[in-house]
Amino acid sequence: MIQNLVLGRESDIIRSGGRAYAPDAVTLMTLHAAKGLEFAVVFICGVSEGLIPIAQSSSGPELDEERRLFYVGMTRARDELILLTRGEPSSFLAAIPEGLLARESTQKQAPRYRQATLFD
Repeated sequence: MIQNLVLGRESDIIRSGGRAYAPDAVTLMTLHAAKGLEFAVVFICGVSEGLIPIAQSSSGPELDEERRLFYVGMTRARDELILLTRGEPSSFLAAIPEGLLARESTQKQAPRYRQATLFD
């Protein structure tokens, strides 16, 4: 818990609900490779229009397959699912009830200190 306080933000502690996860392993995989697996925490990055769903699959069976694959990825999370988006959020997010989503916004902050150089 002290490591969370030192390295994380308050929202990280609240969001984790007091559970401790092993920090020694991160698995990166495609949504296809995640079928049949389960993880305590799942991050799905790029949940934005043009990425999920891919811009070329605007309708028909391709869009249905992408929706199904996105659902597969979401259901791999046992305790916590984190969907990361940038720009215009994916239209797939509209199907998730608002009560199940907790939205957070991060803004890149300007550095508080300027790095010293040898040749000022």
